[in-house]
Amino acid sequence: YNSIFVSIMLFTKKLSSVFATLFISTFCFSQSYFANGSAKVTGGSCYRLTSANDWQLGSVWYADKLDLTKNFDLEFELNFGNNDDGADGIVFVLQTSGNKALGAPGGGIGFEGFSPSLGVEFDDWNNIDRGDLTYDHIAILKNGSVDHNSNDAITKPIPALPNLGNIEDGKNHLVRITWNASTNLFEVWFDCEKRQRINLDIVKAIFNGESEVYWGFTSATGGSNNTH
Repeated sequence: YNSIFVSIMLFTKKLSSVFATLFISTFCFSQSYFANGSAKVTGGSCYRLTSANDWQLGSVWYADKLDLTKNFDLEFELNFGNNDDGADGIVFVLQTSGNKALGAPGGGIGFEGFSPSLGVEFDDWNNIDRGDLTYDHIAILKNGSVDHNSNDAITKPIPALPNLGNIEDGKNHLVRITWNASTNLFEVWFDCEKRQRINLDIVKAIFNGESEVYWGFTSATGGSNNTH
């Protein structure tokens, strides 16, 4: 396993709880994160990626890289604000651009522009032209694309919640992302429900053989907004 990983319930070392408004807890070793753009440290190991204002753009990256030749198990909490008409969401990102990187605002959710990259999109705004669902949804994409109709869409978007519920409810939502390097299995849980899984050699298929990548979170607002 990587030296930086979490599973709060399963392992002795904690890595992240991310109120996205990212809540990050530490245990046994120091951790260092870089906040960029509109992202701010708000105290209590909490990060606010965007405030409830239009055209915000923020990212938070862990200082050290993940080694994708080893397994990882990350568990964190995301908060999407409390405005059901807000935008645009949060993306968990693996990328090689560095720990100061910022993507595109608005519907780009701060992820658009990173290539090569892998993103797990937690999208709470319906951009019809990009193949979004009416419901708040989760999808896996690559190379900074947020277009579900493009060749960079690895999975189809599915509702974030099985009951098609609203994730912009002001609550913290538990997210878990795991990677098994020996089987190339990448899985995503949302509120303890498995929502996405892929079998893909991420190192070869996305990062052109580069096994060490930066990881973190991006968010953005546009003509509508939320606190993330």
